[in-house]
Amino acid sequence: MLFKKFFLFLPLLGIISCAHQMPSNINLVEVHATAETTPVNSNGDAADDPAIWYNAANPINSKIIGTQKKGGIYVYNLDGTIAQEIIGGKPNNADLRKDFSFTDGKDVIVGASDRIDNSIVLWRFIQKDAYLIPNPIARIKTDFTEVYGFCLGQIGDDFYAVATSKVGDIKAFKIKAGDSGIISEKVFEKSLGSIAEGCVIDDKTGHLYVSQELVGLWDINLKDNSTNLVEKIGNGRLVADVEGVSIWDDGKHRYLVVSVQGDSRFNIYDINQQHQYIGSFRVVASEKIDGVTTTDGIDISAHNFGPNYPEGLVVVQDDINTMPDATQNFKLVSWREIKEKLGLKP
Repeated sequence: MLFKKFFLFLPLLGIISCAHQMPSNINLVEVHATAETTPVNSNGDAADDPAIWYNAANPINSKIIGTQKKGGIYVYNLDGTIAQEIIGGKPNNADLRKDFSFTDGKDVIVGASDRIDNSIVLWRFIQKDAYLIPNPIARIKTDFTEVYGFCLGQIGDDFYAVATSKVGDIKAFKIKAGDSGIISEKVFEKSLGSIAEGCVIDDKTGHLYVSQELVGLWDINLKDNSTNLVEKIGNGRLVADVEGVSIWDDGKHRYLVVSVQGDSRFNIYDINQQHQYIGSFRVVASEKIDGVTTTDGIDISAHNFGPNYPEGLVVVQDDINTMPDATQNFKLVSWREIKEKLGLKP
């Protein structure tokens, strides 16, 4: 965010040149996007954050939900084409969880932070139809002056919605369906003191990971509110801005993946090994698809999405979309290529 504004006034080639002078403590590999989404319909800083829905019945018919923060939500197919476009609001970060208990049965709940009224906005995604109902089912007031990040989580039987703010405030709400709509209860509040955006909830451990853009990556235990700084900006591996956060989990290996927007790369940490740094990857240009620059949001799923993504799918925002020049979009990357090039455990 802050870096983006600065970046626009600097020569692109200079940034790329500096970015490739890697500190010795970074294990960096280069990978390629397999597909990219249709560009968003607004110029400038518009595309922001993706969320992946895995279709267990037909993995190739899985969907990607991406925010267009100047005015809407996109639902994309895995080939990058648009399945739905929902106009309205200023949604920034998006997330989803399956098996939310609505009053008429379990389904997928989708949420986003919405800067039009600084709320958390929630939708219902009809799993059997792979369809996002356009009208929101609820809005939760954050009382932030400017809401930024958002993530959903399920810890045990309870579902949580978390919002972050431009001044580093964090609020977590427990949510459930009631006869008159979604009921929310604030259960956690903390201030980090400066801009925070990306977040992800580890459903297995009850930990919340939050990127404080100019400070580093935080691990917050939602059970006892204890906090730990996973990594701080300044050692070369993390540089400002720290942005999107996601988790790759195949049931055996569990990795925390963080967008390092200021260096157009992504860091990987081993959750099972006390967040040990594993390596980094950068999405570079192929003959058909441009590389990813000053990336923002990220989402990852470890499911088998078919022949193009047999060991998982990574979706990332691309700030400067070229080949040809266009508005921002999202790039799709196979986890298998990342795993093989970094030598991650099978």
